[in-house]
Amino acid sequence: MKRALLLLMHQGKSFTGEASAAAAKLGLSLVGLSSRPERPDVLEESRQYLADCLVTEAPELGADDVDDVVSRFADRSYAIEAAVATFEGYRLWMAALNEALGARDSSVRALKLCLNKYELRRFLFQRGLSDVRSHRLTPGAPPLLDTSVKWFVKPVRGASSFAAFILEDLHDLDDLPQIQKQMRADHRMHAIFMHQYDFLIEEYVEGPEFSFETIVLDDAWHMCIQEKARVERLERTTLEAMSISPPNSVSREVLLRGAQFVSRCLAEMQELGLTAGAFHVEVKYWNDKDRWEIIEINPRMGGSLINASVKALTGESILELWVKSLLVADSEREAFRARLKQASQLESLRNSTSSKATVFLSKYGRKGGTIDSIRFEPETRKPQILKLHVNPGTKLDDSDRAICLMDALWEVDAEHLTAEIEFLDRHATEHFHVQYR
Repeated sequence: MKRALLLLMHQGKSFTGEASAAAAKLGLSLVGLSSRPERPDVLEESRQYLADCLVTEAPELGADDVDDVVSRFADRSYAIEAAVATFEGYRLWMAALNEALGARDSSVRALKLCLNKYELRRFLFQRGLSDVRSHRLTPGAPPLLDTSVKWFVKPVRGASSFAAFILEDLHDLDDLPQIQKQMRADHRMHAIFMHQYDFLIEEYVEGPEFSFETIVLDDAWHMCIQEKARVERLERTTLEAMSISPPNSVSREVLLRGAQFVSRCLAEMQELGLTAGAFHVEVKYWNDKDRWEIIEINPRMGGSLINASVKALTGESILELWVKSLLVADSEREAFRARLKQASQLESLRNSTSSKATVFLSKYGRKGGTIDSIRFEPETRKPQILKLHVNPGTKLDDSDRAICLMDALWEVDAEHLTAEIEFLDRHATEHFHVQYR
């Protein structure tokens, strides 16, 4: 039997190349269980990284697919030691598999709390860790809202900023039934909603937004902090157009306070079984109140080019650390924790020794449009990493979520980060070209 790591894949891909590299470092084969992709070539591209793969007939994995997956691979001579799911919609199945396999992971109970934004807000509020007022929205019965407060609407289970918007008028809530129809019909992202289509409304936290890329192994180890340096607001969604690291809009002291706050929130959830895993924690610094607020606790690594950014800045891949944490032996535990501490960006921020920075930009498409041509070919200052996510002829989903067309990442000197932000913003806008039919 060959020792193996199982990757739960969504429609033929899920950071497959990166997962293969992580498995190889532990001497494991990577095997995949995938839902059916839209195009066969997507899976063919992923297969080069897989020792073996099972593919279902449905566009998303179901409970029956996962229940017997360990025995099915055992029949194919693979002994699965742990499972990983970078796609959030399969995260609870990953935890259940790891509990059965004896791999280190958080409990399903704790992860369910993370994956429900309304219940998470209530949990934090009741424990004095949030000042944000919130309401669950009931169809046909809008809540009585303080009109002096700015309010923000979002699904209790979200995906790609789907239907996340500032409430300008109570009549905006009349659109929610139609948006819920989109959620049910979204063939690419349906699984991520986990059959939860309710919305909440909460106070809008005015201030800069960040994400902490964190590994939990009993304690929280913040490997890297990203700042959302450019945010675009559309009628029914929010686009994260640029992320930078290290952040530059708040002082080092404020940032370190933020790290302590995130650690405290995660520690409060240990009693529920939140003791291990990778987390992409979105937080905002509330300027007027001089306090930090959790926006979301996503029990996975950050998407887009965040893993690549973390590796460029710290030398460590969040995905590799996550996989290692699943299987770290008791005898290796302290050495692994020392590795996390040493690599953490917080250490360089505390010591003012950070010389590396990254800027990554995302470009988004028009919902329902069909791509005629797309290119990004600057003659100078080409990005270290460039990913075009669509091809000519692609019809974009008619959906109120962020539909990303391109991600590009540059490694820059931290001393010149402010100037690089302005330059690369213009540079990308000038050289990115997309036309629709």
